[in-house]
Amino acid sequence: MGIARKFIKTSAVFFLGNTLTKLVSFLLIPLYTAKIAPESFGYYDLSISLINLAVPILFFQIWDGIFRFTFDFEEPLEKYKVISNGLFIHIFGVVVFVAFSFTFQYFFDIKNLYLVTLYGILFSFQYYYNCVARSFSENTLVVLTGLINSFTSISINIFAIVVLGMGIESLYLSFIIGTIIQISILEWKFKLLYHFKIKSLSRSLMKMLLKFSLPISLITVSYWLLSGLTKVTISNKLGLEENGIFSIANRLTTVIILAVNVFQFAWYEMSYNLTNNSRKNEYYNLSINYILKVIFLVGSLFLIILKILFPYLINEDYQEVFPIIPVVFIGVLINSYSSFAGTFFLAEKNSTSLLFPTLFGAFANGVFLIIFIEPYGLMGAAISLTLAFLLTALLITLKINKMYKIYLKFKTLFVGTFMTLLSVLTYYFITDLLILYIGIFLLIFIFFITFKEVIFMIYETFLKKEKIT
Repeated sequence: MGIARKFIKTSAVFFLGNTLTKLVSFLLIPLYTAKIAPESFGYYDLSISLINLAVPILFFQIWDGIFRFTFDFEEPLEKYKVISNGLFIHIFGVVVFVAFSFTFQYFFDIKNLYLVTLYGILFSFQYYYNCVARSFSENTLVVLTGLINSFTSISINIFAIVVLGMGIESLYLSFIIGTIIQISILEWKFKLLYHFKIKSLSRSLMKMLLKFSLPISLITVSYWLLSGLTKVTISNKLGLEENGIFSIANRLTTVIILAVNVFQFAWYEMSYNLTNNSRKNEYYNLSINYILKVIFLVGSLFLIILKILFPYLINEDYQEVFPIIPVVFIGVLINSYSSFAGTFFLAEKNSTSLLFPTLFGAFANGVFLIIFIEPYGLMGAAISLTLAFLLTALLITLKINKMYKIYLKFKTLFVGTFMTLLSVLTYYFITDLLILYIGIFLLIFIFFITFKEVIFMIYETFLKKEKIT
Protein backbone atom coordinates (compact mmCIF):
# COMPACT_ATOMS: atom_id res chain seq x y z
CA MET A 1 0.00 0.00 0.00
CA GLY A 2 2.90 2.33 0.79
CA ILE A 3 4.31 1.90 -2.72
CA ALA A 4 0.90 2.45 -4.29
CA ARG A 5 0.33 5.63 -2.25
CA LYS A 6 3.74 6.98 -3.21
CA PHE A 7 2.95 6.24 -6.86
CA ILE A 8 -0.37 8.06 -6.59
CA LYS A 9 1.22 11.08 -4.92
CA THR A 10 3.90 11.33 -7.61
CA SER A 11 1.29 10.85 -10.34
CA ALA A 12 -0.85 13.59 -8.82
CA VAL A 13 2.02 16.07 -8.92
CA PHE A 14 2.70 15.36 -12.60
CA PHE A 15 -1.03 15.36 -13.34
CA LEU A 16 -1.50 18.85 -11.89
CA GLY A 17 1.39 20.33 -13.86
CA ASN A 18 0.79 18.49 -17.11
CA THR A 19 -2.96 19.04 -17.10
CA LEU A 20 -2.67 22.80 -16.80
CA THR A 21 0.07 23.19 -19.42
CA LYS A 22 -1.33 20.69 -21.93
CA LEU A 23 -4.85 22.03 -21.58
CA VAL A 24 -3.76 25.59 -22.33
CA SER A 25 -1.60 24.37 -25.24
CA PHE A 26 -4.57 22.41 -26.56
CA LEU A 27 -6.77 25.51 -26.39
CA LEU A 28 -4.22 27.40 -28.51
CA ILE A 29 -4.93 25.14 -31.50
CA PRO A 30 -7.70 27.48 -32.77
CA LEU A 31 -5.20 30.37 -32.70
CA TYR A 32 -2.60 28.41 -34.65
CA THR A 33 -5.05 27.16 -37.25
CA ALA A 34 -6.55 30.66 -37.67
CA LYS A 35 -3.35 32.72 -37.83
CA ILE A 36 -0.66 30.39 -39.23
CA ALA A 37 -0.91 28.91 -42.71
CA PRO A 38 -0.70 25.11 -42.97
CA GLU A 39 2.51 25.35 -45.05
CA SER A 40 4.28 27.50 -42.42
CA PHE A 41 3.06 25.30 -39.60
CA GLY A 42 4.21 22.28 -41.57
CA TYR A 43 7.72 23.74 -41.86
CA TYR A 44 7.84 24.50 -38.13
CA ASP A 45 6.66 20.98 -37.25
CA LEU A 46 9.22 19.46 -39.64
CA SER A 47 12.08 21.49 -38.09
CA ILE A 48 11.08 20.39 -34.57
CA SER A 49 10.88 16.81 -35.81
CA LEU A 50 14.45 17.04 -37.14
CA ILE A 51 15.60 18.50 -33.81
CA ASN A 52 14.00 15.50 -32.12
CA LEU A 53 16.17 13.32 -34.38
CA ALA A 54 19.45 15.21 -33.95
CA VAL A 55 19.40 15.88 -30.20
CA PRO A 56 19.27 12.24 -28.95
CA ILE A 57 22.10 11.28 -31.33
CA LEU A 58 24.45 14.21 -30.76
CA PHE A 59 23.85 14.42 -27.00
CA PHE A 60 23.79 10.60 -26.59
CA GLN A 61 20.58 11.05 -24.57
CA ILE A 62 22.88 11.18 -21.57
CA TRP A 63 20.17 12.57 -19.27
CA ASP A 64 18.53 9.13 -19.16
CA GLY A 65 21.82 7.69 -17.96
CA ILE A 66 22.27 10.19 -15.14
CA PHE A 67 18.63 9.78 -14.09
CA ARG A 68 18.97 6.00 -13.85
CA PHE A 69 22.41 5.88 -12.22
CA THR A 70 21.74 8.53 -9.57
CA PHE A 71 19.12 6.18 -8.13
CA ASP A 72 21.97 3.83 -7.17
CA PHE A 73 23.18 6.39 -4.60
CA GLU A 74 21.68 8.04 -1.53
CA GLU A 75 24.35 10.65 -0.77
CA PRO A 76 24.07 13.95 -2.68
CA LEU A 77 27.85 14.03 -3.30
CA GLU A 78 27.68 10.67 -5.05
CA LYS A 79 24.72 11.83 -7.12
CA TYR A 80 26.59 14.99 -8.13
CA LYS A 81 29.52 12.88 -9.26
CA VAL A 82 27.22 11.08 -11.72
CA ILE A 83 25.66 14.40 -12.75
CA SER A 84 29.08 16.03 -13.34
CA ASN A 85 30.23 13.19 -15.57
CA GLY A 86 26.99 13.41 -17.52
CA LEU A 87 27.31 17.19 -17.80
CA PHE A 88 30.80 16.84 -19.30
CA ILE A 89 29.38 14.56 -22.01
CA HIS A 90 26.45 16.93 -22.51
CA ILE A 91 28.70 19.97 -23.05
CA PHE A 92 30.62 17.99 -25.65
CA GLY A 93 27.24 17.35 -27.29
CA VAL A 94 26.56 21.12 -27.45
CA VAL A 95 29.79 21.65 -29.44
CA VAL A 96 28.91 18.83 -31.82
CA PHE A 97 25.33 20.07 -32.23
CA VAL A 98 26.39 23.63 -33.11
CA ALA A 99 28.98 22.33 -35.61
CA PHE A 100 26.38 20.01 -37.12
CA SER A 101 23.78 22.81 -37.46
CA PHE A 102 26.06 25.14 -39.38
CA THR A 103 27.42 22.32 -41.53
CA PHE A 104 23.84 21.30 -42.34
CA GLN A 105 23.09 24.91 -43.30
CA TYR A 106 25.92 24.78 -45.84
CA PHE A 107 24.09 22.07 -47.80
CA PHE A 108 20.47 22.99 -47.09
CA ASP A 109 18.70 26.31 -46.64
CA ILE A 110 17.47 26.36 -43.04
CA LYS A 111 15.07 29.16 -42.22
CA ASN A 112 15.66 30.78 -38.80
CA LEU A 113 18.95 28.89 -38.35
CA TYR A 114 19.97 30.64 -35.13
CA LEU A 115 16.55 30.15 -33.56
CA VAL A 116 16.46 26.48 -34.57
CA THR A 117 19.99 25.88 -33.20
CA LEU A 118 19.26 27.62 -29.90
CA TYR A 119 15.97 25.75 -29.66
CA GLY A 120 17.82 22.42 -29.99
CA ILE A 121 20.45 23.29 -27.36
CA LEU A 122 17.87 24.48 -24.83
CA PHE A 123 15.69 21.48 -25.62
CA SER A 124 18.55 19.19 -24.56
CA PHE A 125 19.34 21.20 -21.41
CA GLN A 126 15.68 21.15 -20.42
CA TYR A 127 15.77 17.37 -20.46
CA TYR A 128 19.05 17.34 -18.51
CA TYR A 129 17.97 19.70 -15.75
CA ASN A 130 14.58 18.02 -15.38
CA CYS A 131 16.30 14.65 -14.93
CA VAL A 132 18.61 16.16 -12.32
CA ALA A 133 15.63 17.53 -10.39
CA ARG A 134 13.84 14.18 -10.58
CA SER A 135 17.02 12.44 -9.44
CA PHE A 136 16.61 14.33 -6.16
CA SER A 137 12.86 13.55 -6.17
CA GLU A 138 12.03 17.23 -6.62
CA ASN A 139 9.01 16.43 -8.76
CA THR A 140 7.01 19.39 -7.53
CA LEU A 141 9.78 21.75 -8.63
CA VAL A 142 9.89 20.10 -12.07
CA VAL A 143 6.17 20.68 -12.43
CA LEU A 144 6.30 24.28 -11.14
CA THR A 145 9.17 25.28 -13.43
CA GLY A 146 7.42 23.51 -16.29
CA LEU A 147 4.31 25.56 -15.58
CA ILE A 148 6.33 28.78 -15.52
CA ASN A 149 7.94 27.78 -18.82
CA SER A 150 4.62 26.88 -20.43
CA PHE A 151 2.70 29.95 -19.35
CA THR A 152 5.61 32.20 -20.35
CA SER A 153 5.74 30.54 -23.78
CA ILE A 154 1.98 30.69 -24.21
CA SER A 155 1.81 34.38 -23.23
CA ILE A 156 4.60 35.26 -25.66
CA ASN A 157 2.90 33.23 -28.39
CA ILE A 158 -0.43 35.00 -27.98
CA PHE A 159 1.18 38.45 -27.85
CA ALA A 160 3.53 37.80 -30.77
CA ILE A 161 0.92 36.21 -33.05
CA VAL A 162 -2.13 38.34 -32.22
CA VAL A 163 -0.57 41.74 -31.44
CA LEU A 164 2.70 41.73 -33.41
CA GLY A 165 1.44 39.58 -36.27
CA MET A 166 4.46 37.26 -36.14
CA GLY A 167 4.50 33.82 -37.73
CA ILE A 168 6.34 30.66 -36.76
CA GLU A 169 9.26 32.73 -35.37
CA SER A 170 7.09 33.31 -32.31
CA LEU A 171 6.87 29.54 -31.72
CA TYR A 172 10.66 29.25 -31.56
CA LEU A 173 11.15 32.42 -29.48
CA SER A 174 8.47 31.56 -26.93
CA PHE A 175 10.05 28.17 -26.25
CA ILE A 176 13.54 29.66 -26.00
CA ILE A 177 12.57 32.37 -23.51
CA GLY A 178 10.39 30.08 -21.40
CA THR A 179 13.06 27.35 -21.26
CA ILE A 180 15.83 29.81 -20.29
CA ILE A 181 13.70 30.88 -17.32
CA GLN A 182 13.02 27.25 -16.35
CA ILE A 183 16.67 26.19 -16.58
CA SER A 184 17.80 29.27 -14.62
CA ILE A 185 15.49 28.38 -11.73
CA LEU A 186 16.71 24.77 -11.69
CA GLU A 187 20.36 25.88 -11.83
CA TRP A 188 19.74 28.25 -8.91
CA LYS A 189 18.24 25.35 -6.93
CA PHE A 190 20.73 22.57 -7.73
CA LYS A 191 23.86 24.58 -8.62
CA LEU A 192 25.16 22.13 -11.19
CA LEU A 193 27.91 24.47 -12.31
CA TYR A 194 29.06 25.00 -8.70
CA HIS A 195 29.15 21.26 -8.00
CA PHE A 196 30.91 20.45 -11.27
CA LYS A 197 34.42 19.28 -10.34
CA ILE A 198 37.09 18.19 -12.79
CA LYS A 199 38.48 15.77 -10.22
CA SER A 200 35.13 13.96 -10.07
CA LEU A 201 35.33 13.05 -13.75
CA SER A 202 35.76 9.32 -14.25
CA ARG A 203 36.40 7.60 -17.55
CA SER A 204 34.88 4.35 -16.27
CA LEU A 205 31.71 6.13 -15.06
CA MET A 206 31.34 7.97 -18.36
CA LYS A 207 31.66 4.64 -20.18
CA MET A 208 28.92 3.18 -17.98
CA LEU A 209 26.65 6.16 -18.63
CA LEU A 210 27.25 5.97 -22.37
CA LYS A 211 26.78 2.20 -22.40
CA PHE A 212 23.34 2.70 -20.84
CA SER A 213 22.35 5.85 -22.75
CA LEU A 214 23.54 5.08 -26.29
CA PRO A 215 21.06 2.25 -26.88
CA ILE A 216 18.28 4.54 -25.61
CA SER A 217 19.36 7.25 -28.05
CA LEU A 218 19.24 4.67 -30.86
CA ILE A 219 15.79 3.60 -29.68
CA THR A 220 14.68 7.25 -29.75
CA VAL A 221 16.03 7.52 -33.29
CA SER A 222 14.10 4.36 -34.17
CA TYR A 223 10.94 5.95 -32.79
CA TRP A 224 11.74 9.02 -34.85
CA LEU A 225 11.91 6.79 -37.93
CA LEU A 226 8.31 6.01 -37.07
CA SER A 227 6.73 9.44 -36.49
CA GLY A 228 9.53 11.69 -37.79
CA LEU A 229 10.04 9.77 -41.03
CA THR A 230 6.31 9.96 -41.63
CA LYS A 231 6.44 13.78 -41.39
CA VAL A 232 9.46 14.00 -43.70
CA THR A 233 7.76 11.71 -46.23
CA ILE A 234 4.54 13.73 -46.10
CA SER A 235 6.53 16.95 -46.63
CA ASN A 236 8.40 15.49 -49.61
CA LYS A 237 5.56 13.59 -51.26
CA LEU A 238 2.50 15.66 -50.37
CA GLY A 239 3.95 19.05 -49.42
CA LEU A 240 4.51 21.15 -46.28
CA GLU A 241 0.85 22.16 -46.23
CA GLU A 242 -0.22 18.54 -45.77
CA ASN A 243 2.41 18.09 -43.06
CA GLY A 244 0.93 21.10 -41.27
CA ILE A 245 -2.47 19.40 -41.32
CA PHE A 246 -0.94 16.11 -40.10
CA SER A 247 0.83 17.93 -37.25
CA ILE A 248 -2.49 19.35 -36.04
CA ALA A 249 -3.88 15.80 -35.92
CA ASN A 250 -0.96 14.86 -33.67
CA ARG A 251 -1.49 17.90 -31.44
CA LEU A 252 -5.09 16.85 -30.93
CA THR A 253 -3.84 13.66 -29.26
CA THR A 254 -2.29 15.75 -26.45
CA VAL A 255 -4.76 14.54 -23.84
CA ILE A 256 -3.94 10.85 -24.43
CA ILE A 257 -0.20 11.51 -24.22
CA LEU A 258 -0.80 13.56 -21.07
CA ALA A 259 -2.70 10.74 -19.37
CA VAL A 260 0.03 8.18 -20.10
CA ASN A 261 2.97 10.49 -19.37
CA VAL A 262 1.58 11.34 -15.94
CA PHE A 263 1.72 7.68 -14.90
CA GLN A 264 4.88 6.97 -16.85
CA PHE A 265 6.93 9.71 -15.14
CA ALA A 266 5.79 8.48 -11.74
CA TRP A 267 6.40 4.86 -12.75
CA TYR A 268 10.01 5.60 -13.80
CA GLU A 269 10.95 6.44 -10.22
CA MET A 270 8.87 3.67 -8.69
CA SER A 271 10.28 1.01 -11.06
CA TYR A 272 13.88 2.11 -10.46
CA ASN A 273 13.31 1.73 -6.73
CA LEU A 274 11.68 -1.67 -7.21
CA THR A 275 14.59 -3.40 -8.96
CA ASN A 276 15.64 -5.21 -5.75
CA ASN A 277 12.10 -5.77 -4.50
CA SER A 278 11.03 -9.43 -4.29
CA ARG A 279 7.50 -8.51 -5.44
CA LYS A 280 8.55 -6.40 -8.42
CA ASN A 281 6.98 -8.76 -11.00
CA GLU A 282 3.65 -8.45 -9.23
CA TYR A 283 3.90 -4.66 -9.44
CA TYR A 284 5.03 -4.85 -13.07
CA ASN A 285 1.98 -6.91 -14.05
CA LEU A 286 -0.36 -4.69 -12.07
CA SER A 287 1.00 -1.49 -13.64
CA ILE A 288 0.93 -2.61 -17.29
CA ASN A 289 -2.69 -3.77 -17.10
CA TYR A 290 -3.62 -0.63 -15.19
CA ILE A 291 -2.12 1.65 -17.84
CA LEU A 292 -3.92 -0.31 -20.57
CA LYS A 293 -7.24 0.53 -18.92
CA VAL A 294 -6.26 4.20 -18.71
CA ILE A 295 -5.24 4.27 -22.38
CA PHE A 296 -8.40 2.60 -23.66
CA LEU A 297 -10.79 4.64 -21.52
CA VAL A 298 -9.17 8.05 -21.96
CA GLY A 299 -8.71 7.47 -25.69
CA SER A 300 -12.31 6.37 -26.24
CA LEU A 301 -13.72 9.21 -24.16
CA PHE A 302 -11.64 11.96 -25.70
CA LEU A 303 -12.29 10.88 -29.28
CA ILE A 304 -16.03 11.42 -28.79
CA ILE A 305 -15.42 14.74 -27.00
CA LEU A 306 -13.24 15.84 -29.90
CA LYS A 307 -16.04 15.00 -32.35
CA ILE A 308 -18.17 17.62 -30.58
CA LEU A 309 -15.40 20.21 -30.20
CA PHE A 310 -13.94 19.90 -33.70
CA PRO A 311 -15.89 22.76 -35.36
CA TYR A 312 -14.79 25.12 -32.57
CA LEU A 313 -11.12 24.07 -32.52
CA ILE A 314 -10.16 23.78 -36.17
CA ASN A 315 -10.14 26.54 -38.78
CA GLU A 316 -11.49 25.79 -42.26
CA ASP A 317 -7.96 25.67 -43.74
CA TYR A 318 -7.33 22.54 -41.67
CA GLN A 319 -10.65 20.72 -42.21
CA GLU A 320 -8.87 17.93 -44.07
CA VAL A 321 -7.63 16.66 -40.71
CA PHE A 322 -11.08 15.38 -39.63
CA PRO A 323 -11.09 11.87 -41.22
CA ILE A 324 -7.55 10.94 -40.19
CA ILE A 325 -7.95 11.78 -36.47
CA PRO A 326 -9.30 8.34 -35.34
CA VAL A 327 -6.47 6.52 -37.16
CA VAL A 328 -3.88 8.84 -35.59
CA PHE A 329 -5.57 8.34 -32.20
CA ILE A 330 -5.32 4.55 -32.44
CA GLY A 331 -1.64 4.84 -33.33
CA VAL A 332 -1.00 7.10 -30.35
CA LEU A 333 -2.85 4.71 -28.04
CA ILE A 334 -0.68 1.81 -29.20
CA ASN A 335 2.53 3.84 -29.01
CA SER A 336 1.64 5.09 -25.51
CA TYR A 337 1.38 1.48 -24.36
CA SER A 338 4.76 0.63 -25.95
CA SER A 339 6.38 3.64 -24.33
CA PHE A 340 5.14 2.58 -20.90
CA ALA A 341 6.09 -1.07 -21.43
CA GLY A 342 9.61 0.03 -22.37
CA THR A 343 10.21 1.34 -18.84
CA PHE A 344 10.59 -2.26 -17.60
CA PHE A 345 13.76 -2.67 -19.68
CA LEU A 346 15.15 0.65 -18.43
CA ALA A 347 14.44 -0.27 -14.81
CA GLU A 348 16.45 -3.47 -15.31
CA LYS A 349 19.27 -1.56 -17.09
CA ASN A 350 18.52 -3.59 -20.20
CA SER A 351 17.87 -0.79 -22.67
CA THR A 352 19.39 -2.72 -25.60
CA SER A 353 16.39 -5.09 -25.61
CA LEU A 354 14.20 -2.26 -26.87
CA LEU A 355 16.37 -1.72 -29.93
CA PHE A 356 15.16 -4.56 -32.16
CA PRO A 357 11.39 -3.91 -31.75
CA THR A 358 11.76 -0.20 -32.52
CA LEU A 359 14.11 -0.74 -35.46
CA PHE A 360 11.78 -3.36 -36.90
CA GLY A 361 8.85 -0.98 -36.47
CA ALA A 362 10.81 1.81 -38.17
CA PHE A 363 11.66 -0.47 -41.11
CA ALA A 364 8.03 -1.57 -41.38
CA ASN A 365 6.88 2.06 -41.38
CA GLY A 366 9.19 2.81 -44.30
CA VAL A 367 7.72 -0.09 -46.26
CA PHE A 368 4.12 0.85 -45.41
CA LEU A 369 4.73 4.47 -46.44
CA ILE A 370 5.95 3.34 -49.87
CA ILE A 371 2.78 1.26 -50.27
CA PHE A 372 0.13 3.61 -48.85
CA ILE A 373 1.11 7.28 -49.05
CA GLU A 374 0.81 7.90 -52.80
CA PRO A 375 -2.59 6.22 -53.36
CA TYR A 376 -4.17 7.32 -50.06
CA GLY A 377 -2.37 10.56 -49.12
CA LEU A 378 -2.58 11.65 -45.45
CA MET A 379 -4.82 8.72 -44.57
CA GLY A 380 -2.20 6.36 -46.02
CA ALA A 381 0.50 8.01 -43.89
CA ALA A 382 -1.66 7.68 -40.76
CA ILE A 383 -2.41 4.01 -41.51
CA SER A 384 1.29 3.27 -42.13
CA LEU A 385 2.32 4.78 -38.83
CA THR A 386 -0.41 3.03 -36.86
CA LEU A 387 0.47 -0.39 -38.35
CA ALA A 388 4.15 0.20 -37.53
CA PHE A 389 3.25 1.13 -33.95
CA LEU A 390 1.19 -2.05 -33.70
CA LEU A 391 4.08 -4.27 -34.84
CA THR A 392 6.45 -2.55 -32.40
CA ALA A 393 3.98 -3.04 -29.54
CA LEU A 394 3.56 -6.73 -30.34
CA LEU A 395 7.33 -7.33 -30.29
CA ILE A 396 7.77 -5.42 -27.02
CA THR A 397 4.91 -7.39 -25.46
CA LEU A 398 6.51 -10.71 -26.47
CA LYS A 399 9.82 -9.58 -24.96
CA ILE A 400 8.45 -8.45 -21.59
CA ASN A 401 6.45 -11.66 -21.42
CA LYS A 402 9.49 -13.82 -22.09
CA MET A 403 12.06 -11.87 -20.02
CA TYR A 404 10.02 -10.65 -17.03
CA LYS A 405 6.87 -12.83 -17.04
CA ILE A 406 4.61 -9.84 -17.61
CA TYR A 407 1.20 -10.75 -18.98
CA LEU A 408 -1.61 -8.71 -20.47
CA LYS A 409 -5.08 -9.73 -19.31
CA PHE A 410 -7.29 -10.93 -22.16
CA LYS A 411 -10.39 -9.31 -20.63
CA THR A 412 -8.67 -5.90 -20.51
CA LEU A 413 -7.51 -6.20 -24.12
CA PHE A 414 -10.87 -7.45 -25.45
CA VAL A 415 -13.07 -4.93 -23.64
CA GLY A 416 -10.64 -2.07 -24.33
CA THR A 417 -10.37 -2.88 -28.04
CA PHE A 418 -14.16 -3.21 -28.38
CA MET A 419 -14.71 0.11 -26.59
CA THR A 420 -12.13 1.90 -28.77
CA LEU A 421 -13.64 0.55 -32.02
CA LEU A 422 -17.11 1.59 -30.83
CA SER A 423 -15.76 5.08 -30.16
CA VAL A 424 -14.22 5.22 -33.66
CA LEU A 425 -17.51 4.19 -35.29
CA THR A 426 -19.31 6.83 -33.21
CA TYR A 427 -16.83 9.46 -34.42
CA TYR A 428 -17.38 8.64 -38.08
CA PHE A 429 -21.10 7.90 -38.21
CA ILE A 430 -22.97 9.51 -35.29
CA THR A 431 -23.95 13.15 -35.66
CA ASP A 432 -26.77 13.34 -33.09
CA LEU A 433 -25.46 15.42 -30.18
CA LEU A 434 -27.72 13.68 -27.65
CA ILE A 435 -26.25 10.27 -28.51
CA LEU A 436 -22.71 11.71 -28.31
CA TYR A 437 -23.38 13.18 -24.85
CA ILE A 438 -24.86 9.88 -23.66
CA GLY A 439 -21.72 8.11 -24.89
CA ILE A 440 -19.50 10.58 -22.98
CA PHE A 441 -21.44 10.16 -19.71
CA LEU A 442 -21.45 6.38 -20.13
CA LEU A 443 -17.65 6.32 -20.55
CA ILE A 444 -17.19 8.60 -17.54
CA PHE A 445 -19.36 6.23 -15.50
CA ILE A 446 -17.28 3.23 -16.67
CA PHE A 447 -14.11 5.16 -15.75
CA PHE A 448 -15.28 5.69 -12.17
CA ILE A 449 -16.41 2.08 -11.81
CA THR A 450 -13.13 0.75 -13.24
CA PHE A 451 -10.89 2.92 -11.06
CA LYS A 452 -13.06 3.11 -7.93
CA GLU A 453 -10.35 1.56 -5.73
CA VAL A 454 -7.73 4.01 -7.01
CA ILE A 455 -10.13 6.94 -6.61
CA PHE A 456 -10.82 5.84 -3.03
CA MET A 457 -7.08 5.59 -2.38
CA ILE A 458 -6.58 9.11 -3.77
CA TYR A 459 -9.31 10.28 -1.39
CA GLU A 460 -7.57 8.63 1.55
CA THR A 461 -4.14 9.90 0.51
CA PHE A 462 -5.01 13.55 -0.04
CA LEU A 463 -8.39 14.40 1.44
CA LYS A 464 -9.12 12.23 4.41
CA LYS A 465 -7.69 13.60 7.62
CA GLU A 466 -5.62 11.17 9.62
CA LYS A 467 -7.01 10.25 13.00
CA ILE A 468 -4.97 11.45 15.95
CA THR A 469 -4.12 8.55 18.15
